[in-house]
Amino acid sequence: MHIDWWTLAFQVINFLVVVWLLSRLLFRPIRSVIEEREEADRKAAEAAQAKEDAAKAIQQEYEGRIAAIADKQRQEEAELHKQMSAEREALLKKAHDEAEALLARSRAEIAAERSQTVEDLRAEIGGLASELAQKALGAPDILGPGAALAQARAHLTGLKGTDLRDLQADLAVEGAEITVVSATELPEAEQSGWQAALCDRFGNGITLGFATDPALIGGAELRFPHAVLRFSVAARLAQAVTDLKG
Repeated sequence: MHIDWWTLAFQVINFLVVVWLLSRLLFRPIRSVIEEREEADRKAAEAAQAKEDAAKAIQQEYEGRIAAIADKQRQEEAELHKQMSAEREALLKKAHDEAEALLARSRAEIAAERSQTVEDLRAEIGGLASELAQKALGAPDILGPGAALAQARAHLTGLKGTDLRDLQADLAVEGAEITVVSATELPEAEQSGWQAALCDRFGNGITLGFATDPALIGGAELRFPHAVLRFSVAARLAQAVTDLKG
């Protein structure tokens, strides 16, 4: 194989010239553009990273502020809850104290009213008792010797018509008796007085007996078989109570 060195040299020179031209006119501009693009990309990446870092910093600051606000809010809520609890306790204590004071005043008023009522009742009872005694013992001689006999004599003297006939019919029955009942045993002189008064009114044929009943307090009662004539203190008291009720 024959090699033409001059041709080879020219080809090598041509290749080198082409390489130089490509490097000068093509590769360098392209490389420059690529480097510029890479630099622009790097700067853009750095700017983006800077913005991202700034955003993270802002986010962290925001989160910190939010946390601080939340913590402050929790503290304020706790303080408010504490104040409300204290105010509620104060109100409850005030209400309790007022209720206790009101209860104490009510008890005192009730006790005073009760005491006054008792005193009023005592006074009223005393007045009623005095009035009752005055009504029952109104006659000056109701407890004196012969007082009941005098009242009985006056009453029997005033009997007329049906009342007198009823008593006479009551005594007409065989074995009928009039019993003079007194609070204490009557002396013979008073018994004789009763005998004379009743015989004057109903005749000498009557049967007369005497008995005692402390419940009469004073005075006497005439007990017929089916009727009773009362001239006793107990009867006047009972009548006085009835009148007071009316």
